[in-house]
Amino acid sequence: MCQLSRPQQLSLLLWSLARIHNTVLFNEHKPMPETQQLDIESNILSSSILVGLFNQIADEKKTVVLDMGLASSATVSFFSQTTCRLQFAGLINSEIEKYNDQELSHVERVALFKNDLNLQANIKIDIVLFWDLFCYLNAPAIAAVLEALIPNLHSRTKAHSIGLLNARQKMQYSEYGIKAIDQLWQQPSASDQPRMYSHSRHDFSRILNYLAIDRSCLLSGNRVENLLMINT
Repeated sequence: MCQLSRPQQLSLLLWSLARIHNTVLFNEHKPMPETQQLDIESNILSSSILVGLFNQIADEKKTVVLDMGLASSATVSFFSQTTCRLQFAGLINSEIEKYNDQELSHVERVALFKNDLNLQANIKIDIVLFWDLFCYLNAPAIAAVLEALIPNLHSRTKAHSIGLLNARQKMQYSEYGIKAIDQLWQQPSASDQPRMYSHSRHDFSRILNYLAIDRSCLLSGNRVENLLMINT
């Protein structure tokens, strides 16, 4: 039987707590566990975009990170090396289609996102990990989630997203995380894939409104990753 070191035990405990409470606070630097769970090593994607999220973060400042997906052990382990507040919104799930309900008004849609995001009014987010959230939202829902987020963003907020490269091809339904500053972690989801909404690059740029695409890079599996900045 494999025995876990104290750092590994701490990382797994934090990951378990994150699954339950959605928020993890790291108040001091902690060493990266010597090894990750076995499935992590076989689900790695190289990323040239991720580093752009962190190159302006001050070491002495507590970084606030909002992850739109479910808690992953890879992401918890990565951010355990920093002083940060890490919150998992869990929006990418089997119920995501509710945000696309055509019967909802814009005001109702924004209110729904605000309720589900459950962000404290005084929190200013430095990094938003959207992952493939926008692939499962129609244009009105994307506009609504961004409007719900705006009060908690600041002029230097950065974000990461994953999009569909070719609307005529499928994209695997996966959970995502950060393995290293230049590596994404992915794991195929066992849940049924929600309905997908394709957005052309031109339409996506227009829908983002508050955000602008700074850089993009191709990923395997019919995907593209984007570094997003506040649109000034």
